[in-house]
Amino acid sequence: MMIRLLSVLILVGIIAVGCSGDESETSPTGPRFPESQVFEKLSDYRLFEGSLSDLKPVEGVLPYDLNSPLFTDHASKFRFVYVPNGDVASYDTTDVLTFPKGTILVKNFYYTLQSGEDFIIETRLLLHQSSGWNLEVYEWNDEQTEAYRNIVGNTKPLSFVANGQSYTVDYVIPNKNQCKNCHARGNDEKPIGPVVQNLNKNYSYSDGVENQLTKWVEAGILEQPNHSEIPAWADYTDETRSLNDRARVYLEVNCAHCHQKNGSAYNSGLFLNYYNTDSLSLGFNKTPVAAGAGSGGLDYVIVKGDADASILHYRMNSTSTKVMMPELGRTLIDEEGVALIREWINSIE
Repeated sequence: MMIRLLSVLILVGIIAVGCSGDESETSPTGPRFPESQVFEKLSDYRLFEGSLSDLKPVEGVLPYDLNSPLFTDHASKFRFVYVPNGDVASYDTTDVLTFPKGTILVKNFYYTLQSGEDFIIETRLLLHQSSGWNLEVYEWNDEQTEAYRNIVGNTKPLSFVANGQSYTVDYVIPNKNQCKNCHARGNDEKPIGPVVQNLNKNYSYSDGVENQLTKWVEAGILEQPNHSEIPAWADYTDETRSLNDRARVYLEVNCAHCHQKNGSAYNSGLFLNYYNTDSLSLGFNKTPVAAGAGSGGLDYVIVKGDADASILHYRMNSTSTKVMMPELGRTLIDEEGVALIREWINSIE
C-alpha cells in the first residue's frame, strides 16, 4: 500500500511540474502563454477581463488597428497584441514586425446582425512559441460566453448589416491548414497585418487618442521608431490619398501575403508587394503561369488602361471557386475594392 501511495504521489508531482512548465504568466491574473501546447478555450489565455464578449483587455494587452485591413466578407475586427514584459518587437520597413517569443496576436471577427446586436463569430490567435508561430482558431458559441478551439473549420450562415446594406453569407471559419496557406513564408508561418507602415496611425485608447507606434514604445513593447522615416500607408477608402497609393496598398494587404517571393503563390511569378517596382512581376503585360478558367480567356494579368481585359480584375470580380481571388477568406465580392482596382488599371497609360 505504501509503495502504491508513493507511486501516485510521484505521478501527481510529475503532472504538476509538466503543467507549470508548459505555460508562462506575468501575474496570477495576467495573460497565460502556452509554451508548447495550447488551451482549448479562449478564456484560458486570460487576455480579457469581465464578460469575455466585452473584449476588455487585461493590463499588458493592447488594442490596435491597421490603416488598411484585409477584406473578409465585410467582417469587423478587434485586434490586440500581447508582448511579454521586458521584451520588445523590432522592425524594418520591408516586412512585418519581428515579435519576440511569447507574443500573442489576437484578431476577433464580428458582425452586426439584423437585430442590431454584435455577434463575434471567431477569434484567431497567433502564438509565437519556441518552435515558431502557431496559428489557432477559436469559434464562439451562440450565447457569446466562450470560444472553443476549432482545428477542422466550420461554415455558419449569417445575415448581417454592413455599410448600410443587408447581406447573407455562409461564413467560413478556416481550418488550421487554410490558415497556413495565407501565413506561409517559405517553410514557416508569420503574421501578415502588423507592418510598421500599416500600424502608423492614431488610435482612440481609453485614456485618449495617440499614435499607435508611440503608444507601443511607451508600453515597452516596441523599439524606438523614427516616425519621420516611417510612412503611413493609405486607408484605401480615403479618396484624399492618391489612386496609385490606395490601389497598391489594397493589393499589398489583400493579395501580397501569398503573391510575394516567399509566399504560397511564389510559383505564379506575380508579386503584388507595395514596394515592388518591377512592372512585369506586378502583372503588367504578364501572361499567367497556368491558363484555364481562372484566366477567363484573357491574355494578361494587367492590361494598362483596360480593366476588362485584365485577369486581375476578372478574378477579383468573381465568386466562382475556380476563378475567384483571393481564393480564401471571402465568399462575397469586395465591390469597393474591385471598383478601386478597376479605376487604377483604367488610369494607367
